[in-house]
Amino acid sequence: MLKRLREEEDEEYFRKLPAGHRFKPTDQELTDYYLRRKISGLPLPPNKIREVNFYSHDPETLTAMNNKVSSNEVEKEWYYFTPRERKYTNGSRPARKAGNGYWKAAGADKVVLLKGKKIGSKKTLVFHEGKPPSGSKTNWIMHEYVSSHAPVRVRHGKEDMKLDNWVLCKLYKNSREEKQKHRTPQEGNGLEWQEKVEADIAAIVPNKMAAAVSEPINMVAPPAYHQYEQLDVEPFNMNFEQDTNWIPEQDNPIPLFGENSNYYMFDNNPTLGGGF
Repeated sequence: MLKRLREEEDEEYFRKLPAGHRFKPTDQELTDYYLRRKISGLPLPPNKIREVNFYSHDPETLTAMNNKVSSNEVEKEWYYFTPRERKYTNGSRPARKAGNGYWKAAGADKVVLLKGKKIGSKKTLVFHEGKPPSGSKTNWIMHEYVSSHAPVRVRHGKEDMKLDNWVLCKLYKNSREEKQKHRTPQEGNGLEWQEKVEADIAAIVPNKMAAAVSEPINMVAPPAYHQYEQLDVEPFNMNFEQDTNWIPEQDNPIPLFGENSNYYMFDNNPTLGGGF
């Protein structure tokens, strides 16, 4: 009863806030200002963090408890204080089963720092429906915050499977995967632009060149050719009549301009009677 009354008071507090003010704490604020105080039994300021046995429910059930209304009513995010249970009797690994599925870690843990000092850690997990390890991945994401200041919980016999009293969980949906999941056939797969470009090239450029352009991205550079082989032309002056004393290095016609801008070709080869 007292818990419900406190939640109603917090809701009234946030309703009176000016437009634009919402519950959107940072990692440092969640870990130090809320989770550490919760563990220490200190009073908390008005907030939208609910107490629940998080790992007893799947995300759809959890959000339905709040009538699908998120904690900040703009971004689809929900915050929870929750204890954790042990997965094994003789270990400290937390159980990740939840409702009709399980939570699976994604990536390495992130250290939460405050003024250069570690105050906790953040683990990212993705919800999978079904039984491990063959469950189907969903777009539900959870950040689990664990405080470095939490005291080690005293265990009361092997029957006691409780791992710790409180961790803080931030639950939300991955909007990118949600949009991709609901993409209509008309929207396609995002490669329509490439197909259109290839079609335009095929209509303008000869078939061989269009085929080369439409090849996969992993193309290799074409072999280098000599400039005469590449252009399919013969060197200048190749068919001129030449005597036995002809020196190729000296057969280099030089373009010159006269006083009236008349164009001349000066042949530097003395055996051909060059000049102008």
